[in-house]
Amino acid sequence: MMKKFFALSTLSVFSVIALSAEIASAQQAPASVINYDFGDKEASFNPNPGASSTSFLPKVTNSKATKVRIRTASDGTGAFNLVKSGASFIKGAGLEVVAGTTTSKFSIYNLAIESVVKTSFNIKIDAAAAGQWVFANGASENSDDLFQGNGGIKETSTEVFAGLRWNLSATEQINFYSRNGAKWTSVKGISFVKNTDYLVEMYSNNSADTKKYNKEGEQTLNAGTYHVWINGKRVAGEFVSGGLEAGKSLNGLIIYGVTPKGNETMAKAWLDNLEISGNL
Repeated sequence: MMKKFFALSTLSVFSVIALSAEIASAQQAPASVINYDFGDKEASFNPNPGASSTSFLPKVTNSKATKVRIRTASDGTGAFNLVKSGASFIKGAGLEVVAGTTTSKFSIYNLAIESVVKTSFNIKIDAAAAGQWVFANGASENSDDLFQGNGGIKETSTEVFAGLRWNLSATEQINFYSRNGAKWTSVKGISFVKNTDYLVEMYSNNSADTKKYNKEGEQTLNAGTYHVWINGKRVAGEFVSGGLEAGKSLNGLIIYGVTPKGNETMAKAWLDNLEISGNL
């Protein structure tokens, strides 16, 4: 009887230890991290009329479910080029986006990311006198949404969490805006200049809890807000959600450009070194 009791006790102890180890492992499992750099081969995608593709750009190597999509303007204007020049940050090949008269859109969706995400990328915007560039992240849930569909951000786009917009004019300065609910708000205290390399970093928190991260000291990221850093310097202020329901996953992102009809020169931008991480 004593041997039987000892065996049962030992089994119980090992079961508890195994369960504890399993829980600890789950708690310590790293969040998804994607480094995406457009490979090292040059190529062009400029069908006429416009079209979309989920096969032109390199796939995300550590996630079969994640889709990388491009879409040219419906009238056939604009193009996507994998290039080895155009910006000093390009390693191997970078993505040159020629903005058509409707959205020329690069998007990634079906990311294995929950409600907190850090996103960073390099961008350079050329000297076109008119045009618009937009970044957004949020929840991608169907083929007609902002991330999988063909349209741009509208006031009714409730799938957006963080949004940034660069508006071009005849001056060298680029007007910069953030998405605040259903509207765009001018951002002060930061200057963007044409034909200049930038590193953009976004810390987004669509969870119900305050989060902390370390960059130039400890930073506090309140629920429903995001922080923007440009070339290693935090943009002053706290940016609020673009309308996405709290708690929803931030599993999609877009970067797109538009050139107004009748403009003599199509606006261009270069992108590379994209990183998406569920760890702040």
